[in-house]
Amino acid sequence: MPGEQGEREQPHETGPTTDLRPVWRRAGVWIGGVVAAALATVIAGAVTQGFGWFATVAVDSQGEPVEVRVDGEAGTDDVVLPRGATLTSSELDLLAGLDADAQVGWLQAHEHGRVSGAQQVTLYLTGNRTGEVRVTDVTTKETCKPISRGTLVRMVTGRGAGVASEVMNVDVGHGPSDAYAYDPSGTPQNYFPERTITLAHDEEVPLVVDLVPDFSGSICEVELELTVWDGSAERRMPVSGPDGPFVVTSIELEEDEGEYGTVYLGGDICRRYVTATPGWSSLPPCGEGNFAER
Repeated sequence: MPGEQGEREQPHETGPTTDLRPVWRRAGVWIGGVVAAALATVIAGAVTQGFGWFATVAVDSQGEPVEVRVDGEAGTDDVVLPRGATLTSSELDLLAGLDADAQVGWLQAHEHGRVSGAQQVTLYLTGNRTGEVRVTDVTTKETCKPISRGTLVRMVTGRGAGVASEVMNVDVGHGPSDAYAYDPSGTPQNYFPERTITLAHDEEVPLVVDLVPDFSGSICEVELELTVWDGSAERRMPVSGPDGPFVVTSIELEEDEGEYGTVYLGGDICRRYVTATPGWSSLPPCGEGNFAER
């Protein structure tokens, strides 16, 4: 009916809305966000520092305190061939066309030759800790047996009388040996404890070592043992060559030659190989025109 009126519609609000939450709740949300951000920063810093600590511990604890790289080869010296090894006339002709170093190498490769006399090896020592490490001693362990005396090839006459004071020496053939060096007068002196080899992290120092045999008629497998202080404890490190223990053969005296089936003079002595006769070192042993040119 025109006279009847229904319920009036309420007008819609179009103005800005108002956060009806209490002030303390709104402030709590803001403060909580700040605290969470700060906590995240602290945790991130702790994690970063943790990884740095882990890297330091890894360097400090992994591997030996000193890394060792070995470089060495036998020099030119007399060569011992085992029993059963012989040299044919064609092989002797081949050797006559080579220099002394090449003769030694050929006899090692083809006749199982062993070079007698001292061997020089270089140990490249590198520090493997964050702090300094020290090498405080070097000794040897050895296992020896008699030489198998088949054929002896003399390559040199006499040996140098000079000594090098900067070279470390260890004796071979009489059991464990301590390292020594020669003073300016030529007198052997203990290498340690007067000297100490100190290495910083990643610092490399070369150490030249002469393995000096005796005259006992033996062939020895030798392992060096380094004593190292790593900052917290003393450790002993075995050191061998790339193919295992160093092999050192005694120097053979002229009086030992009678135990060989054949003794040849070659290398830096005679150009073409000749068979040695008793007392050869006091005689012209090679024959006219056959002395090696040096």
